Amino acid sequence: MVQLNKVENSRMHYGWFIVFGGFLSQIILLISLQTLPIVLQEVKASLSLDNASAGMILSVYGLCYAGFSFFWGALSDKIGTRKTLTIAGFLSALMLLAFGLVADSLTKALIIFALIGFGSAGIYSATIPKLIGEWFYPSKRGRAMSLITPGGVLTGAALGIFAPRLVKSYGWQNTFVILGVLAIVVTVIVFAIIRNKPSEKGLMPVGTPPEEVVTSSAISQSKPQAKGKGFSDVLKMKITWHLSSMYIFWQLGYMAVTAFLAVTIRSAGFTAVQAGLAVTIYNLCQLVGQQVWGPLSDRIERKYVIVISSLWWVAFAFGYIFVFGKGLTFMYAAIGLMGIGIGNIPVILAAFTDYYPKEITGSGTGIISTLAVVGRFFGPMLAGIIADFSGKTTSAFSFAAIMMFIAAIIALLLPSARSPKTS
Repeated sequence: MVQLNKVENSRMHYGWFIVFGGFLSQIILLISLQTLPIVLQEVKASLSLDNASAGMILSVYGLCYAGFSFFWGALSDKIGTRKTLTIAGFLSALMLLAFGLVADSLTKALIIFALIGFGSAGIYSATIPKLIGEWFYPSKRGRAMSLITPGGVLTGAALGIFAPRLVKSYGWQNTFVILGVLAIVVTVIVFAIIRNKPSEKGLMPVGTPPEEVVTSSAISQSKPQAKGKGFSDVLKMKITWHLSSMYIFWQLGYMAVTAFLAVTIRSAGFTAVQAGLAVTIYNLCQLVGQQVWGPLSDRIERKYVIVISSLWWVAFAFGYIFVFGKGLTFMYAAIGLMGIGIGNIPVILAAFTDYYPKEITGSGTGIISTLAVVGRFFGPMLAGIIADFSGKTTSAFSFAAIMMFIAAIIALLLPSARSPKTS
């Protein structure tokens, strides 16, 4: 009989290697997500595309990325997160290679990037929360998620530096080939590291209290609290729609500011370089926020951390409007403080795992992520309409702040995650 009550004082718990595997998975995701926008000008010229056609490629990617999370989430519940992440990673990586090798027309570009988006949907919010839910006790999940998400931020920053240089030296086609090969290598490493459950290593989840440490036989006797539940059952759960509505409004606010942050800086009379620095400050300060809100959510209930961090963001969004045009230093400061607030994404993803039994966590997070496409799609559009109507680009921030405030209220009304799983 395998005892699962090992106390590993002499060496690091394998759960932290799982976190490292999750961190690496974000390299694949960000290569898939950001390479094309960075080199879009060269792709447009090579394929003789206009702005609308180039934008169509990015839109197809975005729709497939957000729209197919439910598929990968359900798959991870059936075959395990390790296999699901590996399949999704290889699909994305191989399509990156294909884009560099055979994308010589708009039609091919659309098909290939649709497949890249489809694969990317299985590398983050549809699968990683389930993995962390398996390997970490609730009191450790916030910290674990906050150590995974920086992988994306750092990869995005590195791509911004090195991708243009690769294009200049080797052309955009070879750049995609090089990055595709890198994504394949990282996928292999992720497969080698990831395990679906602690029991595969004879362990309990990280942070399990001593009184809950039991033998594997006891686990097997007490197991399926979600037996018989599947994808359709998740759709019938009230908590699915409660979390989805919160995440949709969060995405409406987040995407509105993502789309109009640099635009507002330029409209205030500053240069493209200064606008780019504003975006960099916003993204880097998210790293700070992730390391604040994630661990904090392990100490106090996660829904309250979501509320606090979202209201923080709302306050400094209005603060940005107040200092707009009164000096770049003040504007940068407000942007940085907003970035800290929006660093609550690890808390949101960790919260998803708190409300579903482990057997259906993938389906739950996948459905929520798919429904969030409403916010991702309409956020920039509605913000743009409001900005045009008012004649002020900062109106986009007012819209975003209101959406984020609504998300905070919905989060506050979530049931306690410390009670039994919601049905």
